[in-house]
Amino acid sequence: MRVPPKLRRNNHLVSTADLSAKELRDILHLMKLLKDAHVQGVQLPLLKDKVLAMIFEISSTRTRCSFENAMTYLGGHAEFLAMSNLQIGDGHESMRDTAEVISRMCDGVIMRCNDHAYLEEFARYSYVPVFNGMTMDGHPTQVLADVFTMMEHLPGVPLQDVTVMYMGDNNDNADKLVPIQREMMWMCAKLGMTYIACGPRAMWPNEADTAQFERFAEENHSGARLICTEDPFEHIADVDFTVSDSFVYGMPEGPAYDARRAALMPYQVNQALVDAGKPSLGVLHCLPCERDCEVTSEVLDGPNSLAFEEAENRLHAQKAILVWFMYADPTPPELTTYHMGKVEGFLHGAERDVPSSVYHLDHSEEQ
Repeated sequence: MRVPPKLRRNNHLVSTADLSAKELRDILHLMKLLKDAHVQGVQLPLLKDKVLAMIFEISSTRTRCSFENAMTYLGGHAEFLAMSNLQIGDGHESMRDTAEVISRMCDGVIMRCNDHAYLEEFARYSYVPVFNGMTMDGHPTQVLADVFTMMEHLPGVPLQDVTVMYMGDNNDNADKLVPIQREMMWMCAKLGMTYIACGPRAMWPNEADTAQFERFAEENHSGARLICTEDPFEHIADVDFTVSDSFVYGMPEGPAYDARRAALMPYQVNQALVDAGKPSLGVLHCLPCERDCEVTSEVLDGPNSLAFEEAENRLHAQKAILVWFMYADPTPPELTTYHMGKVEGFLHGAERDVPSSVYHLDHSEEQ
């Protein structure tokens, strides 16, 4: 009889909004443990014999490389599946059917797609954990790596004492180009960090997201604060990290592109802004970056830039995420021995032609 999937919402990583502050802290701690081992040349086969399906609709550098390499380091296997090569849509197979089939053949699924509803539906019908590798609504794996990078940059500083300033669009009402921003807001709210939304007034967090931030802060007794400003210099002396994303990600060139770019250029992270901040100010960008647009090349390649450390930490973030959601106690060796004995006993008694055993025979007399 068919058994429907019964995973809870926080058995997946659809958004950091679904995880408790403790779960987020535990995953961050697991990142440190795994990175410490990695730096010393130790790889832990915690996901040996596990398979990760990787469904990608959107092109990717960091997300694909980090998840695929993480599975290899953890002793498992990652299978890349371009969504265009699957039988989803166009009168073929529904997302539900695809989810049920693929999740019966693997131990986890990462999905990167434009429409967040695709991810939600896949997770609803999946038998295994599903990881959001980015939709236009959120990019939780990136932001977990970002916060981990902040903790590395300011070791010993409690997250409650950290101030983050997100540069640019903080409002998803218009164009859904805020996957990093929303996840960063939720992380700050739950972990007690001060979040500064720095951008045009029309791009400040909308009413629903503001209420959600306040609700997360209250539920977790975190003391997180939300501040909005149009002036990048107003709070820069108190800022520990600036966070930027593409100003015009995926937008076709034209009047709308030009208008958005012009509206956001005052929120570029440049050397003047960095010089006005703390000497320890960390500049983050999720990459890819349009150099001299969101961040100047001088800053991106300068001593305050954490963009490439942040990118490297995607590997350690993915390792921790995969282990947190997919690790299970190892199979008892006696159970493996039992099943191996049954299968080998059958094969030894079966009449089979095995090409490998014939291949090595000397056939010279037959010439």
